[in-house]
This record gives sequence, structure tokens and C-alpha cells, in this order.
Amino acid sequence: MRSVTNRPIALLYGASACLIAACADPAPPDEAVAEPQPAAAGKVHGISYIGISVSDLDEATKYFQSGAAIPEVQTAQIDNAPALDEVAGKPVSARTRTLRSASGQIRLMEFSDPDPRALEAGPVPVQGPGITHVCFQAPDSRPIFPNFMEAGATTMSRTGDLVQLRPDVPVRYGYVRDGDGTMIEIEQIMMDDLEFDHRMRHVAIAAVDLDRTVEFYTALLGKEPRERRYDLVNVTLDQTVGIDGMKLDVAWFQAGNLELELWEYYNPVPVPADEPRPLEAYGHNMIVFDVSNVEAVLTTLEEAGGERAAAPAPMDDGVIAFGRDPDGNLLGFFEPDSPASVFDTEGLVY
Repeated sequence: MRSVTNRPIALLYGASACLIAACADPAPPDEAVAEPQPAAAGKVHGISYIGISVSDLDEATKYFQSGAAIPEVQTAQIDNAPALDEVAGKPVSARTRTLRSASGQIRLMEFSDPDPRALEAGPVPVQGPGITHVCFQAPDSRPIFPNFMEAGATTMSRTGDLVQLRPDVPVRYGYVRDGDGTMIEIEQIMMDDLEFDHRMRHVAIAAVDLDRTVEFYTALLGKEPRERRYDLVNVTLDQTVGIDGMKLDVAWFQAGNLELELWEYYNPVPVPADEPRPLEAYGHNMIVFDVSNVEAVLTTLEEAGGERAAAPAPMDDGVIAFGRDPDGNLLGFFEPDSPASVFDTEGLVY
């Protein structure tokens, strides 16, 4: 793969010490990041980027830049990338752009000649299963929801606006979809003097079996979830996505720079797919972790109940391999040539 500018591995700036989620209490700092394990341990350090397959790279770039005010930091052409070819089951070619927030990155991918099966896949439902959304946060005094709406987003809220889920949590939030049907969450924090203008908060997966999924990611990340909640039912939650009687369980992992948010919906119930979602299907197509010792991490993945999807191969000034979690979600494991990354940058506060 030829990189036109810098590699996607993050050297991020401006992260905030205030961690607030719409359904959760503030998360503690990630101690594992402060004390990295030896490379031989196969450590998962954090989330390098979330991949998003798009129909029009230029339009998608404008959408996220206008909506979340996140700059483009890398442009690349993917060709002859053995690991991605193995995942797709054919040679793939794609133009990509990486956009960086104060705490994480998205990588937009426009594939040439996508498989017809990918074009027929349609958007991932709210209840999944699959990688459902990335969350963007901003202070309410500098709102991003109007920016996304002006950029062409369609709100899923019955109110047409953001919703404050609980009076004791100072967050207004909601979900929107773009022209490809890709869903994101927007959280606007009702507090002053925040240390960031905007950032990514988490990436979410809707699972078929939350207990199984939590067990898998506990083994993969080497830590227990920071919190679990059960039987969440809330009328205002129904308003945000236009579904009556929503009921779900949820768990959160602090995965270095970003949270991994896991859901299991009991209403509406997710319908398991017969096979993994195609790489080229529009929407969130992968979560790529920054790791040491990619082969050791793949071994951990398999022991935890996941499957290998592609052997380690060169890509982005490093080596990448792919695997799938128990629901078939695509996970990348990137080991950079240089050990310097966001996850050991001095002074970075989560």
C-alpha cells in the first residue's frame, strides 16, 4: 500500500480528562496504558482507527469534516494489500482518507468495483448484530449536531433533535445516518470549561450474546469491563431511534484512547447473519487495534473464541493481521514499525 502522507497510526493531541457517556458514569484512566506490557506478551494498546466503507470518498470526507470538525491527516491508495485481499477473498483496491479527532481516528475507504453482495447488504440495524456506530462528543456550547444536519445527515430521533436521556447526566445525545446509511452517535455535553472542542468517545458493537462477547473481549484486551448494566428501559431512549419498547444490556471496556461499547438488544432482537458482513459493504467495516506482537495477539484471539481472517502482512509502515470476534465482526491488529504511538505519548490524558 502506498501512503501519500503519514501512516494512520495516531499521534493524537488535545484529549480531555473528563470522560462522560450518555448512559454511564465517568470512566477511570486506563492503567494498562500507563504501564505497557513487554512486546512478547502480545499487548493490545488501544484503537488505531475505525474503518468505514463509503460510496463517495470526497463526499464522506466533507461530511465528517463539516460535521465533527475533524481534520484529514492521511491519504492512501490501497493496492496489493495481502491481508485485506485475504479478508475480501479477492484483490481489492481502495482510496482512503484518515480523519483524526482529539482521541481517535476514522479511516474512510472507497473501494473500486465492490462486490454486488456488499452493495446489497444495506445498513446495519440499530440492534445489530455488527459494528453499529462511532460516537462523537462536543460541548453543548459548540454544538456539532447542526453541522451534521447541514452536511446531509438524517436524524433518527422522533423529536428531530438531541435528547437528554436522564436529568442527572448532563449530556444531550442522538443518532443520525448519512446517505450510505452509516449511523453515528452525537453527544453534546452540557458543561463548561471542557478541555476539548470535539473528540471521539467510543465505537459500539451490537452483539447476539453479550455474555459471550464480554468474555471474548475480556480475554483479548486483558481486562474486565469497567461497567455492565442490565435491562435498560427508557422512554427517552425509544425517542432517540424511533423504536418502541427498547430493552437491552450493555457493557463498556476502556480500550486505551477509546471505549468499546457492547450492547445486546432484547427488543428488538437482532437476527444473526449467515456469514460475515462483506468488507466493502457501506458502513463501519473494521476496528483496528494498535498492538505489540501481532502473532501473539492472534493466538489470544483464537483462544478467546475468535477466528483468524488474514495472516500478518505488510501495510501502513507496519504489519497488520485480521481476525473476527464471535459474531464475525472484523478486527485488525496493527503492529507499527516504530514503537511510538498515541498509547505511550508522554502527557496524554484520557
